Amino acid sequence: MKFNRTTVLVAFFAVSAILITSCRDEKPEPPALIQEPTPFSLTLPKMWPPAKLHPQNPLTVEGIALGKKLFFDPILSRNQTQSCASCHNQDFGFTDFGKKVSVGSEGDLGTMNSMPLFNLNWNSGFFWNGRAKTLEDLVREPIEAHFEMNLTMEESEFRLQNHKDYPELFKKAFPRSGISILNIQFAIAQYLKTIISGNTKWDEYVRKNPRNPENFMTPAQKRGYTLFINEEKGDCFHCHSPLNHLLVNLNEREFSNNGLDAKPDTGYLAVTGNPMDYGKFKMPSLRNLTFTAPYMHDGRFETLMQVLDHYDTGFNYSPTLDAMLLKHVDLQTLKPIKRLTIQEKQDIIEYLMLLTDSTLLTNPAYKP
Repeated sequence: MKFNRTTVLVAFFAVSAILITSCRDEKPEPPALIQEPTPFSLTLPKMWPPAKLHPQNPLTVEGIALGKKLFFDPILSRNQTQSCASCHNQDFGFTDFGKKVSVGSEGDLGTMNSMPLFNLNWNSGFFWNGRAKTLEDLVREPIEAHFEMNLTMEESEFRLQNHKDYPELFKKAFPRSGISILNIQFAIAQYLKTIISGNTKWDEYVRKNPRNPENFMTPAQKRGYTLFINEEKGDCFHCHSPLNHLLVNLNEREFSNNGLDAKPDTGYLAVTGNPMDYGKFKMPSLRNLTFTAPYMHDGRFETLMQVLDHYDTGFNYSPTLDAMLLKHVDLQTLKPIKRLTIQEKQDIIEYLMLLTDSTLLTNPAYKP
């Protein structure tokens, strides 16, 4: 059969039209939709300052749920026998109640007392010596520390990637990046940021009458409160301001030398290298003291009476001693001046008991 030029051109254009039409009919596959995690709005107690949140780690329902699961899961310790919750027990205000220092997953002793984990959104330095600047930074160290959970973050990531549940949970919480070392830290930090203690008798009294909360106190509590804010007597309020409902100074004096005979390698000096930071430790909140004994960075005091005895007669002079204690030192002998009677100390303790939040121990939102 012979084809002339006209026939060939007609056939060519016919086939081309079919191909073009076919291509037009084939629509490209739409990109897979990413299911964004559900934003979570943190509910704060009335009259509290705004929370400090990490700009790259917004709170989400899925992230918090994942962080809670990780917090209670022993998978993050080398021998899988210990979780974060082992040393931060909700029944004791998220501390390791009664222990001067905690015992690691393989039997090693820690170096400092286990700090409570509540109201962390208002901190700018973490650990007793402030070596972590964000809550996300804080999460990593206990997992990797040889005397705590003793597991590298790389091994943590590997274990979670090979777990039957965690890949899907990370995908829901962090749909763009999934399981990673950073997201392990982010998730646990999100959970910790939800743990808030704001339901004490003190909170109730302040909300009723911010200017005169003592109107609702018992006589002993009122005497203790008066001593607490008396500059010549108890003089506690400079470091633990009742006007700040967190009951701790979170500004420039977040770390203080409170007269402990500390070693240079344990306090803020170890972080800054500045000799003027010798003996300084983080000032913790006075909330929930009922549940968080023993006290101080090394757990040296078992009772609140021992703590008050220290501030009254037992602290040590040093050049970096906090100015609020220095003014109660006899400059001739460099010894503290006795100021409080036993009854006055008992009254201060009565006031401090107003800072107890029993609902923190039972709140189901914090339980596994």
